[in-house]
Amino acid sequence: MSSPTILRLADVMRISLERLEPHAFPDRAFNYVGLEHIEGHTGRLHSRGSTLGVELDSTKNVFHPGQILYGKLRPYLNKVHLAAVDGICSTDILVLSCEESRLVPAFAAYYLRSAYTLEAVRNRLVGANLPRVGRGDFLGLEIPVFPLTDQRRIVRMLDEAEDLRRLRDLADERTMLTEAALFLEMFGSPSVNPRDWPIGCVGDWFDMSRGGVKCGPFGSALKKAEYVESGIPVWGIPNVLPNRFVEAGSLFITRAKFAQLQSYAVEPGDLLISRAGTVGRMCVARPEVRESIIGTNLIRLTLDGTMILPEFFSTLLTHFASEVGHLRANTDESSYSFMSTTVLKSLRIYRPPLELQQRFVGRVAEISALEAMQAASRKRLDDLFESLLHRAFQGEL
Repeated sequence: MSSPTILRLADVMRISLERLEPHAFPDRAFNYVGLEHIEGHTGRLHSRGSTLGVELDSTKNVFHPGQILYGKLRPYLNKVHLAAVDGICSTDILVLSCEESRLVPAFAAYYLRSAYTLEAVRNRLVGANLPRVGRGDFLGLEIPVFPLTDQRRIVRMLDEAEDLRRLRDLADERTMLTEAALFLEMFGSPSVNPRDWPIGCVGDWFDMSRGGVKCGPFGSALKKAEYVESGIPVWGIPNVLPNRFVEAGSLFITRAKFAQLQSYAVEPGDLLISRAGTVGRMCVARPEVRESIIGTNLIRLTLDGTMILPEFFSTLLTHFASEVGHLRANTDESSYSFMSTTVLKSLRIYRPPLELQQRFVGRVAEISALEAMQAASRKRLDDLFESLLHRAFQGEL
């Protein structure tokens, strides 16, 4: 493989200045892409419909197939998409055209999404609250340019690796659907209650020996300066995925601070519920560590295990919340959305026999074991992909 020529982006790429005022075409349906529509690190677009011009009240950038959309606002989120169709996008997104006699757009998109670009951009950010990269600084970044034949070969290899990652993601989605299908098979629709089980308020099934429901510590109870590099884990929103608890990414406090906050301690089987970010997302905590607590943005819910099992409840609210009443939040434009524990207590749901709940929990455990194997597979695929990227841009493929 030939050695690359190191060039600036400005040597082989330009920023498109084509603009459009969509509100001038109120009835026209646009293929609109905002930053929120681009998945970080993969460049995939989230599912969305067309947007009428009347709904878009500011100037937008225009893009065409083969152009690259690069999120310049908070670029560390790594939102880079190679367009396959025409559309318009937010002005927080740079629309880039490659000089295709020297640079293959798909190769450039992979490079802009790589760790090399992420690291280089971090040193060029401006703005404290809304960090972004300026056009001049961005075009000053370097890129290794190989002969076109080598670029196309690299793209084929990376596309094949990306296809494997897509298949892995599809398998993960189907596993989640299996969990919901199992629930319906064993219990039926929560809104119908086909087996006429008793219905009660969730608040009647709290384990009051541990306080039932507990909101995370506020304000001076847990200051940012008191977090340490290792110690007692403090679980936060990143640890609570839909019906899945993850230990990686927690914060830590000292044992002395933990002694002051014992009432926020977490025990296996506690439900953790987010009250900021994705409000109402929940999972059953079964941490490997013996001692831990909830952070500011979580609620800890302890249920009476002789009445209702946490895995049953978590699956119910993860997949069928709309059928038992939404976990509503009080919102305004200047604050986070906090979940109402009053609403949580008042939710009315059916209560199947404990033996049937236990059978369900056993089958969910089998699904969880499958998810663990899939997670390990996903990690291996991600590591392989990153290794391929590194070797490709070093000229080792």
